Amino acid sequence: MLDLVAAIYDAALDAAHWPDVLNRIGDAVGGPEVIFGVYDPATGLSNLLAPRIDPVLVNRLLDWAPRNPLLPLGIGQAPGKVFTVGNFITQDQFTSTDFYQEWWHPAGYDVEPLTTNLLVDDSATGIFTSHGSLKRQPFGADQKRLFATLAQHLVRAVALQRRVYHLTFASESALAGFDRLQHGFLLVDAEARPLFTNRIAQDLLDADDGLRLEGGILSASDADCGRLLRKLVSSCPALAGIGAGGELTLRRKTGGSPLGVLVTPVPPETALVALPWTVSRRPVAIVLITDPETEMQARLDGLQQRFGLTPAEAAFALEIIKGDGRQAAADRLGITVGTARTHLSSIFDKTGSKRQAELVRLLLQK
Repeated sequence: MLDLVAAIYDAALDAAHWPDVLNRIGDAVGGPEVIFGVYDPATGLSNLLAPRIDPVLVNRLLDWAPRNPLLPLGIGQAPGKVFTVGNFITQDQFTSTDFYQEWWHPAGYDVEPLTTNLLVDDSATGIFTSHGSLKRQPFGADQKRLFATLAQHLVRAVALQRRVYHLTFASESALAGFDRLQHGFLLVDAEARPLFTNRIAQDLLDADDGLRLEGGILSASDADCGRLLRKLVSSCPALAGIGAGGELTLRRKTGGSPLGVLVTPVPPETALVALPWTVSRRPVAIVLITDPETEMQARLDGLQQRFGLTPAEAAFALEIIKGDGRQAAADRLGITVGTARTHLSSIFDKTGSKRQAELVRLLLQK
């Protein structure tokens, strides 16, 4: 169990490990054929893995995506929550569908797979499913509990991968690349003492507005949040159970948008490669801090630089990405529909787009 959890976080830092890790998860929970998919156009991360499933079947599954009756049923489930077909429709309802008759049954799968969403965030999606065979016993209670435990780690690992997948831990000098992140990034030891801090994280610490150091230990402006943050870090060396790492929100003294914090374990092998020690302590956790205000400004600046948009046009473009139409975007920005129409026309001209769907795809690309 400990080795498998450590391997999950290794895969988050080196995607080449995912196929082996996914197979190990499938074997552990009793559903050896697994499907792992993550799509995040905003960062360019796209990954679909089904190591033991016939590629022809995978391609047919992708063809079925617009007509797959299961996809809309699970889309609103919280990341990490385990669900299966029977949570939404009866077995008779499912087995009578064309999807079951033409793809599912020929593939030889049981009607109650174990599934969890890995992320549901604007246009980004991620899902993990473990399939049992019709020839095997249904998933037992112990297997379901193990899947639920591993699902929590998969969610945190994918959240980590989304932010750092294009960087590397290959050497100590490579850590300088983490200054390119638009998120705060820290490596901390078991006592929550920072061993490496990127530029964004250092700026947040210097501002002492939500995140701070107390006696060299990572903490928060709010005492309760500080204790919870240190508790999450201290859970990481064990790499066991659902309790290793986690997420929290840090309130800011100035009343600004709260900081989002993700704490994930660092496997020992990765730690030794990352910092081959000039210091006596080793990192046990990665702490990622998201500042919504900084992130939003970076996205606005990026759109202005890429397409020559005005600040107002860039702000409208970000609202259009949400996909609920021009009127809703105008309402959120407090502008008239006429102004929205003018902005959209100018954005079309500057980006060379002809249709709104085409524009959204373009804006989501990096």
